[in-house]
Amino acid sequence: MRLLPIIPENIKLAEVFMQEYKDKNYGKNVLGVSDEEFYTFIFQGKLGELVFRDFLSQEKILHECRDILKPHPGKYKREGSDFLLTITGELVDVKTIGNHYKTRLLVREDQFKAKRHDVYVGQRLENKKHVECWGYVTGNELAEVPCQDFGYGPCRHWFLKNLHPIEIFIQKAREGKRIS
Repeated sequence: MRLLPIIPENIKLAEVFMQEYKDKNYGKNVLGVSDEEFYTFIFQGKLGELVFRDFLSQEKILHECRDILKPHPGKYKREGSDFLLTITGELVDVKTIGNHYKTRLLVREDQFKAKRHDVYVGQRLENKKHVECWGYVTGNELAEVPCQDFGYGPCRHWFLKNLHPIEIFIQKAREGKRIS
């Protein structure tokens, strides 16, 4: 696991992104949680993506994330990836969870069926100082796991502690080798 620093600018960008979802009533709360928790999930997810973007840049990994701050106006967003690794063309989806008691990377089944990404990165947000980047699992590996409901509907899941180390991701990406 690597601790990735959170800079104040990324907190502000994630807050503005979340607020736009709230103000324009974007997205649909299909998770069965309160509206407040739904918007917290949007903030945490976006903050995790922004921190991971900075991490990729710091590690000199060529990537694209053109629409990272572009809200999706529809009720459902199921297909978009967070990052494209430009050398290998692999699609990476970053999943950031909050709270120390959460131990799994979760991918909603409807999202997984709509678009299986090549790589899923698991992160956990403990506070507003850093993100714990635990590692990754491939889409093919995740496809072998049966769905379970952890309170948010049917999800594919992988324990954070069982993810492949993020160092392997970085090494392969730097060398232009496929991760998946």
